[in-house]
Amino acid sequence: MKLQIVRYEDRHVEAVKRLNARLAAAGETWSFPERTQSNWLPDTASEDIIEHYYIAEEGDEVRGGYILKWQPFWIEGRTERVCTLYLPLSEGIINQRYKLLGLILIRDALTRNPLAFCLGMGGAARPLPQTLKMLGWQVHDVPFFFMPLCAGRFLTNLQPLQTKPWKRMAVRVASITGVAAAGLALVKMWRRAPGKVRRATTMEVVELFGDWADELWQEARSNFSLCADRARVNQNRIYRDSGGENIRVLVRSEGKPVGWFVARCRAMSGHKYFGNMRVGSIIDVLAHPGHETHVAWAARQFLNARGADIIVCNLQHKAWRDAILCAGFFKGPSNFALAASPKLCAMLPQYAGRIEHAQFMRGDGEGPTHL
Repeated sequence: MKLQIVRYEDRHVEAVKRLNARLAAAGETWSFPERTQSNWLPDTASEDIIEHYYIAEEGDEVRGGYILKWQPFWIEGRTERVCTLYLPLSEGIINQRYKLLGLILIRDALTRNPLAFCLGMGGAARPLPQTLKMLGWQVHDVPFFFMPLCAGRFLTNLQPLQTKPWKRMAVRVASITGVAAAGLALVKMWRRAPGKVRRATTMEVVELFGDWADELWQEARSNFSLCADRARVNQNRIYRDSGGENIRVLVRSEGKPVGWFVARCRAMSGHKYFGNMRVGSIIDVLAHPGHETHVAWAARQFLNARGADIIVCNLQHKAWRDAILCAGFFKGPSNFALAASPKLCAMLPQYAGRIEHAQFMRGDGEGPTHL
């Protein structure tokens, strides 16, 4: 029976459930949505940002699928429709008969929109980004930054510090003796934004992005070579209320709106990296050019007040990387990759240099699903 890749319809749901059952029986944790319409970004005629689901059918069975998120992007001075490709799932991970299906799914996605990217994927060294690289995509990790706020909980929960007995003992001694807390207090005192930034910066939680968001986008967008359109209508769609997880914060300097950030603060339970820490994450930002440090500092102060044990973020744009370091953060190893399709790369002349001025964060792509 011939494989066909088609839009996901109600008639496919039972077959998708059987696919998920076969994957689970083989010990895989991946699964495809057992619904045909996105809960987050449903396809309606009035919306620019939507998700489409596609499946690979073979007779009465489904052998895989993928998701495309359609979204307006600012690319070198003009707006284009770009797609995020995610969850390219193939039965080939458990059945050699379908080992080439993953490649077929990726190529099919590019026929629907050659301007595509993938984000996250567990880092550039993982199988999917390496496969994309072989297909001519540009792949690299998006830099990761962190700020520990509670020494004891940071040291005892950060999983890389728990891998060997001597590490666990050193962490325990540092926590019990107070050495860790004293050291972190000094770090936080010395690693912080300049005084003029700290004194001028204020913030307020907002329910929705307002006119100020459009004004900031108009001011900031020329600084980006590649960036999702961050006008108010798009931001209000992506970050509409989701049980209060996405917190929208307007940042001012001397009373004037100069930027915003979207943050989360969640208590983890047995997380593979963060253990049981309360993790604050900066998932999206925008600022009037030159005020990036104000926003980074405001986000640090906000999440500290929310009781975070650690703050994390991934930032691609060079000005934002500089700003987050200026606000006192540390750079760490990243497991969050960007893969850009050949056609998307061709939109950026001298890609290696221009990608430094692109903006990608955890809020882009499929969103901050693991934070």
